[in-house]
Amino acid sequence: MPLPFGLKLKRTRRYTVSSKSCLVTRIQLLNGEFVEFTLSVESTGQECLEAVAQRLELREITYFSLWYFNKQNQQRWIDLEKPLKKQLDKYGLEPTVYFGVVFYVPSVTQLQQEITRYQYYLQLKKDVLEGRIPCSIEQAIRLAGLAVQADFGDFNRYDSQEFLQKFVLFPIGWIQDERVLEEATQKVALLYQTYRGLSAPEAEMLYMQEVEKMEGYGQESYQAKDSTGTDIILGACLDGIFVKHKNGRPPLVFRWNEINNMSHNKSFFALELANKEESVQFQTEDMETSKYVCRMCLARHKFYKINKSSLQTQPTVVNPVRRRSSTRLSLPKPQAYMMPPPQMHYNGHFTEPYTSSQDNLYMNNQNGYYYHSQTSLDCSPLEYSSGGRLRNGSVYSAHSTSSLTNPQHYLQPSPMSSNPSITGSDITRPDYVPSLKNMSI
Repeated sequence: MPLPFGLKLKRTRRYTVSSKSCLVTRIQLLNGEFVEFTLSVESTGQECLEAVAQRLELREITYFSLWYFNKQNQQRWIDLEKPLKKQLDKYGLEPTVYFGVVFYVPSVTQLQQEITRYQYYLQLKKDVLEGRIPCSIEQAIRLAGLAVQADFGDFNRYDSQEFLQKFVLFPIGWIQDERVLEEATQKVALLYQTYRGLSAPEAEMLYMQEVEKMEGYGQESYQAKDSTGTDIILGACLDGIFVKHKNGRPPLVFRWNEINNMSHNKSFFALELANKEESVQFQTEDMETSKYVCRMCLARHKFYKINKSSLQTQPTVVNPVRRRSSTRLSLPKPQAYMMPPPQMHYNGHFTEPYTSSQDNLYMNNQNGYYYHSQTSLDCSPLEYSSGGRLRNGSVYSAHSTSSLTNPQHYLQPSPMSSNPSITGSDITRPDYVPSLKNMSI
């Protein structure tokens, strides 16, 4: 219908939150679920990590960080001091960011809060199932039995293993023989019966104490060459920098207290040792890899060396605060590990709908999908009238009344910040509250 007096309305451009000043960040948690945060394009990795910690009501964020897949499909930890968007644009294969444990502890009894232990348990279970921590078939059966008890509680169908076949109990691709897999699953069902009466935190603690004794616990490794040009596996662990030779030679370990400094030059990574005048050099794939290896090894050097005394002398105090969904079925389904990366529109919204999970993180109604959990960070049901999701793609969140916004007296596990590049910050204060500037959750 034409307007009077020949007036014409000028068409204006509509901007989405993925426009020039905002970024919708999709983060996968350790239980396999996804959450979204609307950040400024200048928001650092630290700000994004603090947003995740607030969503999980996690105070001990020292041990955790964020990582992504680079263009070579390799796992890389976010530099928490730098803008997140710039790192993903320059190095990332796809825009999804992952939450996980970056610093492992010698003993899981040093973790103070139950939510910390639960997230740590999820990480260790992921490490085992994805093959980063190798185990024997006997160890795998014991761990699977504890995981089933922790995730399902007491079960009365001990003469049947059908329900266990729906979940991943053993490392993917580890058992190829169907007969051996069926026998191992039956042993898990029998072992599951013996764990009857164990609470979820007790089963999780036994699982973690089993894993922390296994080879590969807390290790991150890279392909490299030694000074003679021989292919090696270079990595960092709780004890120091290790070198594994592929020809069967015994591994070499440079302990943290023996290392004075680490540096990189072009594609070379060097260790300066206290008892040697000459440095030990290794050659990595390229300059970016050597820079990354040096950054992560320096961060681990600071964490394990500076916090050694506090981690060893810290008493174990069980925090009764329990912040997790009442539905605790976190064992992954087989297809969960085979899903390809999700496709995205250019405006930052995802093409596929969120499916409801065992933890009921996203619930479906006739208007769409909305975020649902049982923490104080969520809004009242009345606020879900528009489908539970803001127009800009972020998740509804009320002001928290949790322990994150009410200062408490608690034991901080270490004097470090969660930022791997610095040795300490205000996060060690009991009254610390994460600052979420330039961000809406």
